[in-house]
Amino acid sequence: MRFTTLFRLRSSAASVLGPIAFALILILVNGSLAQLQNQRPEPTPQAMPAASVTQEIKGTVKVTVQADKPKAFLAPRALGVSWDMGGNDIAQPLLPQILMAGAGVTTLRYPGSSFADSYHWSTNKTTGGQGPANPDNDFGRFAKLLDQFGTAIVAVNYGSNLDGNGGGTPEEAAAWVAYAMGEPANTKPIGKDASAHDWQTVGYWASIRASRPLTTDDGLNFLRIAHPNPILIKYWEVGNEVYRNGYYDGIEAEHDARVPYVKDPKENEKQRKKNPALSPQAYGNAVLEFAKAMKAVDSRIRVGASLDIPIEGDWNASGDWVQDPITKKWVQKGTAEAAGLGVTQKSFDAGIDWDKNVLKIAGKDIDFVSLHWYAADTTEASHFKDLDNAKTLMKPEDELPNILSALVDLLRKFAGQNAQNIQLLVTEFGVRPWANITDEVVPTLFATDAYATLVEDGVANIDWASLHKTFLSDEDKPGPVYFATQLMRRMADLNDTIVTTGSSNPLLAAHAAVRNDGSVGIMLINKDPKNDAVVKITVGGAKLADTGTRYDYGKSNRASQYAIPGVAAANLGNNFTVTVPSYTAAVLVIPKAK
Repeated sequence: MRFTTLFRLRSSAASVLGPIAFALILILVNGSLAQLQNQRPEPTPQAMPAASVTQEIKGTVKVTVQADKPKAFLAPRALGVSWDMGGNDIAQPLLPQILMAGAGVTTLRYPGSSFADSYHWSTNKTTGGQGPANPDNDFGRFAKLLDQFGTAIVAVNYGSNLDGNGGGTPEEAAAWVAYAMGEPANTKPIGKDASAHDWQTVGYWASIRASRPLTTDDGLNFLRIAHPNPILIKYWEVGNEVYRNGYYDGIEAEHDARVPYVKDPKENEKQRKKNPALSPQAYGNAVLEFAKAMKAVDSRIRVGASLDIPIEGDWNASGDWVQDPITKKWVQKGTAEAAGLGVTQKSFDAGIDWDKNVLKIAGKDIDFVSLHWYAADTTEASHFKDLDNAKTLMKPEDELPNILSALVDLLRKFAGQNAQNIQLLVTEFGVRPWANITDEVVPTLFATDAYATLVEDGVANIDWASLHKTFLSDEDKPGPVYFATQLMRRMADLNDTIVTTGSSNPLLAAHAAVRNDGSVGIMLINKDPKNDAVVKITVGGAKLADTGTRYDYGKSNRASQYAIPGVAAANLGNNFTVTVPSYTAAVLVIPKAK
């Protein structure tokens, strides 16, 4: 089961899937889609409070785990992180062990962030947009890393061609697929792009991958990695946050050279705003062209489109802030100073407009959609510099149901029968880098809850926004978010079943899984900064042992080096009470009764 099951209840699924499959879908939707539909709509900026609402846990919190009511499973590619093209991690020999064995991550998104729309895999260079990448982060080295690590999500270059004087080309993307997935004997031509660059054949690029470096480097030795077998990469995303190319407000935050850039910022803004070449319709048509060219190389791959958050007034980059287009000053949404200003003014439903128009054209053919989701609320007391911890920790419960429900509606309206096949990938999520983090435990708790919530909703891949700063330090030591994926893997292993849970207090999040060996993993996240939570847990649908193992991570329970230590836990079973300290995530693993 996956994200698409949220859609299927809206159709005549019983007649298509049969009674057993439909019953499973009902189980999933009763646990998630119904919840999505019952959420209150997102408040407008004018209604948003300027400061956090004080909340606390009082009394016993009741948690139920229904081990016989599955919602989803932990997909093999679910836990991911976005690669850092500016870092030097590719030369770190312990990186596979740090990420895979330590953090439990199985997927890396490459090339990561805005590099996607300016990076050229065949030259290891950028054109426009981002500055140069670390030359050691070429795709040849990255491909060899995957042999030791897991797999990848690749975002192909939509923003710029090889010369940097136009948009990205389907042929360049197809050649990338050929290098990764092709066979050396395949003579299928890829062809010339619009700038007359000849991208040769599938076998040409596969042969380069399979060969050893030449004595005299012809410029392609970085791609010669002596790897005769294909590198199996399933998911290929067309561009990165293409909706930020300046079409709606003229302010280009994502490189898209389909419209030439001029030096004068005001003239550049004028030329980009509402330019048809930057429109969602243009992108939708391009996605179809990219998908056709890439799948002609290997039909097994899945190709997806970049969508914006489909909530009215939610502009991916803004968070609590809007920008005055004249003074360029950023001010908080909802204040008098912000009225009529900034990116929200460009088109209050820009995200919805982008998504529906992309889906109108490409929705019947694409394999997945990609969303990026960030927490960016800041506090008034800090003059909007410090992260609002309380709001941030409630984001998974307050925002995700609205976002997923709105996306389901758009798919139902514009993707036709293909809606039931479309998967959702969240290829970036995190905390906005401009927000000052005052408590490092908060990103851990936020990320843990978000990973678990998105897995419950059947999301196929979820990538923390950046490998560095909050996931790993610059010295490749664990950052706070490193332990979020580790906690996920303590609760559930790959392909384990995620089951239905309930909590009587929104400040105590609960998630659970039935593991393949019959044991049950229960995750409890206390979002109260001051009060411990006394939690009464009832587990139905399974018979559990009285003893198990407990893992805690929080302000009073930091990890030792790379691992959260497990300690023996007693007096468990199917009905028991535990205490979760303030600002702490706890995982209990309870074997089945003998």
